[in-house]
Amino acid sequence: MRNCQSANYVIELIANTKSRMTDKNRILLISSGKIHPEFPGSGSIAENHLQSEHQGGSQQQNLPQQLSPEQKLLFALEQAGFATSSLALVDLATELKTTHPGDILIFNLGEIKSQPAFDAANQLSLAIKSNPKTSSVKILCVGVALEQSGTSNQNLSTTDHAFDDLICGPLRIPSVLSRIKSLTRANAIHNELNRRSTINLRYGMKSSIEQPSDTPLKNATILVTGRSNGFARIEQTLSPHATLIGASSIDAAKDYLKRHPFDMLIINGGKSPTRYLELAESLRKNSALYTMPILMIAHPSNLTESHIAYEAGITDIIEAPVNQNELLLRAGTLIRERRFKTAVSNTYLSARHLPTHDALTGLHNYSYFRQHLETMLKDMQIHNRKFSLITITIENMDEINQNHGMAEGDKVIQQISEILMVINRGEDLLSRIKGRRFVISLPDTPAEHAAYVVKRAEGIIKQTQFINQQTMAPISVMLAAEITEADQQSTIQSIINKLPHHQEDQSGSHAA
Repeated sequence: MRNCQSANYVIELIANTKSRMTDKNRILLISSGKIHPEFPGSGSIAENHLQSEHQGGSQQQNLPQQLSPEQKLLFALEQAGFATSSLALVDLATELKTTHPGDILIFNLGEIKSQPAFDAANQLSLAIKSNPKTSSVKILCVGVALEQSGTSNQNLSTTDHAFDDLICGPLRIPSVLSRIKSLTRANAIHNELNRRSTINLRYGMKSSIEQPSDTPLKNATILVTGRSNGFARIEQTLSPHATLIGASSIDAAKDYLKRHPFDMLIINGGKSPTRYLELAESLRKNSALYTMPILMIAHPSNLTESHIAYEAGITDIIEAPVNQNELLLRAGTLIRERRFKTAVSNTYLSARHLPTHDALTGLHNYSYFRQHLETMLKDMQIHNRKFSLITITIENMDEINQNHGMAEGDKVIQQISEILMVINRGEDLLSRIKGRRFVISLPDTPAEHAAYVVKRAEGIIKQTQFINQQTMAPISVMLAAEITEADQQSTIQSIINKLPHHQEDQSGSHAA
């Protein structure tokens, strides 16, 4: 695990968030207090400070005196690729009569810790969500004081609130960026569901794809481990909505995860979360558990080093003592995102027939890949959103077939396809376009960020053993990955021409 400074992690998190953002993503920041002057632009003290921190500079103690927390957030959002604007809470209702709020609305309640401000934000959110023109806007409420949202009140019951997510406690930029990334990913997966529904219709298949429920905790099973102190609060919050199973030790948690499927893992880390981070790291090396959301409840003293938890594989962090409203919303958001991915994956299982799917692996075939590529190109031209393709090739396929036989070669192809499918992000399309070659289509992702996906795939495959089932001899598998980025001038043919060995014969289900 890399032991980097917190400022470095913020910069890396901005970069990761930027892979999902474009200039078309707009954020409106609503302040419950006075509106601060716009943050300084390029070449400002904010930019200089972040660069200095990234390089280990000495200006770290000067920034809090120069910029407010809200100004720092605006700066970070701009660096993440958003177009931002600010507005006072008291002016929002008037502004909404003539102006669309954008893609994401952030209520910053850190300026005035009052119940009326919290209630006003909630009422305005309900109005936005009830309007068909603005119902798709994602709403995040940050800087909420515990006394505002309470730990047992009903302000944010599952039926009368309109916030998509809530962050209690002080305004922390890494937490906000992580939360926005989660919300926008859910949108990206939703767009991918619609894209595939359109392609399915072209093939005469069922056009509608089942969407995840609006009550994601319904029928969910959640494993809880860690310190017993605080478990009662977790149970009181989630047990009315989901099934909770407690594991008294890390070994017990690992045993449960081996034998039962869970929608989510909650770790109550307390003041000493190190051994639980080791648990998260081990789970991320397991392809079957790679996508399972892991939520950590951390003591405030550990939040300054939150980057270490994220690097270990923790999906998100909330502050102890647990705020029930925040926990309820966070668990719902994380499970909803995973179920979106499951809904996309189910399109493979529900539509495995000759025109669209590869007979050997069940993955989408070259024909479907081209149709999907066409829709991504159209979306890019409309929304100015780059995308990338990752081509993964089994380099020594001929050697495997010669030494172990075609049947074992096919099993290797199937095993690799299963690994790639497990670690595939919900919004990405995985296709087998030739005998030894796979392509992952990544919407809204430039080439430099597609490299993170390659790194994840390499990490899982290195942990996988390939065995000849007849002789039990190990099979050496050599993979190569290449990234192709599309831009505004790209056409289907120009992209195909950039793919490795595109001129090879595309027929046959056996390894070439």
